[in-house]
Amino acid sequence: MRRMALTPEEFYDHAIAAADAEQRLPLAKMTYWDIFPFDEDGLKVAPLQPPEVPEKPRNGEGGVGCFSCERSDQGIWLNDDWRLTRIEGVGVPLVLMLHTRRHFDLADLPDELAGQLGRLTVRIARAVEDIPHIARCHVYRIGDGGAHMHGGGGTSCVVRRPTRHGGPDMIAPTCIQWHSEGRRFV
Repeated sequence: MRRMALTPEEFYDHAIAAADAEQRLPLAKMTYWDIFPFDEDGLKVAPLQPPEVPEKPRNGEGGVGCFSCERSDQGIWLNDDWRLTRIEGVGVPLVLMLHTRRHFDLADLPDELAGQLGRLTVRIARAVEDIPHIARCHVYRIGDGGAHMHGGGGTSCVVRRPTRHGGPDMIAPTCIQWHSEGRRFV
């Protein structure tokens, strides 16, 4: 029986086989969706790079020098286990990030915190979607630069229809000032 996941080398070889002469993969299928925020013309995928094994350590590996732990008392909402932060200067109405207050990565969350994560994510989504002119709350596990559990959500703003949304910082000019009340997320 074949194992489920490819090794980094197998995955790279598989990707290179599908790439063009410049080692660029074709555009993802989502680039042709009507909600994709960019025109496909001129859009290119960056050339593939060989896998780096072992990977470089992420910020906070082993709980040492962790940016999130250093800010564990900061946020627009806090409880004993979690903190909610707002990311400023982005191109959508609101981007929030939920962090554990103690050092855990997603797969390391104790079952009690994992359950809380689900309930908090739903409560935050409900509060965000209750804000006027917000169509939806999109939830992501964001980035891989840190070894501390952090996930967030961007929003879609209603104009005639939900704004094309490709990620938290791809839509509106960052000069637009958006306002929200942090206490709504409790």
